[in-house]
Amino acid sequence: MVINRFKNFSGLSESFSITRMGLGLMFLGLFIAVLIAGQNSFRHSLIAANYRAIVEASNLNVRNFQANTAQNLTQIFEAERYVWPPTAQQTVPPLILEKLPADLAVMKDHRKRQDLFLRALLPMVLIENRSLREQRNLAKMLLEVEPPEHGSDTHKWLKNLAKKFRVHGDLKKPEVIALLLSRLDEIPPALALAQSAIETGWGTSRFALEGNSLFGQWTFKRSNGLKPSNRNLDATHYVASFPTLRDSVRAYMRNLNVGHAYSEFRQERARIRADGDSLQAEELAVFLHRYSQRGEHYVADLQRMIRSRHIAFMADTDLDPEEPKLFMAAFASSH
Repeated sequence: MVINRFKNFSGLSESFSITRMGLGLMFLGLFIAVLIAGQNSFRHSLIAANYRAIVEASNLNVRNFQANTAQNLTQIFEAERYVWPPTAQQTVPPLILEKLPADLAVMKDHRKRQDLFLRALLPMVLIENRSLREQRNLAKMLLEVEPPEHGSDTHKWLKNLAKKFRVHGDLKKPEVIALLLSRLDEIPPALALAQSAIETGWGTSRFALEGNSLFGQWTFKRSNGLKPSNRNLDATHYVASFPTLRDSVRAYMRNLNVGHAYSEFRQERARIRADGDSLQAEELAVFLHRYSQRGEHYVADLQRMIRSRHIAFMADTDLDPEEPKLFMAAFASSH
C-alpha cells in the first residue's frame, strides 16, 4: 500500500510538473506574443510618424519667388546668403525661382550668366531629389516590415505611389518591390544641371524663357508646348512647356524614372545602389544615349559638361535645412 501510494504520489508529482511546465510554456508563449505585438505596434507607430514627417516636410521652408532681371536675381541670392559655388561646408537654401528673368540671354558676361543659371536651377533639383529620397526611404520601410493595414493612410499612399511610377502587381512580391524602388530614386544633380545647360543653351533658349522648359522634353499636344522653328515639315512634335521651372524639373525626373527609353539607366542605378556605392553622374550619363537623336555624341558632350568647372563640384552640395531623419532607421538596424 505504501509503495502504491508512493507510486501514486510520484505520478501526481510528474503530472503536476508537466502541468506546471505546460502553464509555463503557455505564459511564455503569451509573453512572446505580447512582445511581438508590442514590437509590431511600435513599428507601425514609427512608420506612421515617418509618414507624417515626410508629408509635412514635403514643402518645408520652400520659398517661391520671382525675379524680373538677372541683377535682381543675383541680389536675392546674396540677401539669402546663397554663395556660388557652394562649398562642402555650405548648404543651398530651398529657393524656387518660378521663371527665368528675360534678360538672362543678353548678359554680356557669359561666365556670370552660366553661373547664375546653375545657381537658380540647383535648389529645385535638390528639392525634388529630397522628395524622391524621402519617399524611397519610407516605401522601403513599409515594404520591409509587415504591410500597412488595408485602407490606412500609409497603405493608400503606397498604392498611389506605385500607380504614379507605373508599377503594377502585388507589392508583397520581391520583383514588384524591386521595380518600384528602381524607379523611385534620385537623379545626380550634376547630371540634371549638365543636361539642362545643354538643352537650353545655359537658359537662353526660347523654350526656357517662354515655356519654362529646361530639358527639351517633347510633347505631341499643341496646347502643351511650343513649336520648334527648325522642325521638319513632316514632324508633329512640340517642345513641352510648363507653368513653372519646378514643374519642368519634376517632369524631367519622372521621365528618367518611368520612361521606356531609360530602362538601362534605371538598371545601372539599381546595381550601383545594390553595391552600396554613390550615384555618379558621368557614369550614369552613358545610359542616356536615347535622350537625344545625337546618341553617343550627345553622351560625350554631356560627360564633358559634367567634368567642366561649372558642374564638377555638385556631388558635395546639399539642401538647407537638413532633411528629416527617419526614426525607424535605428530600430530596423538593431532587429
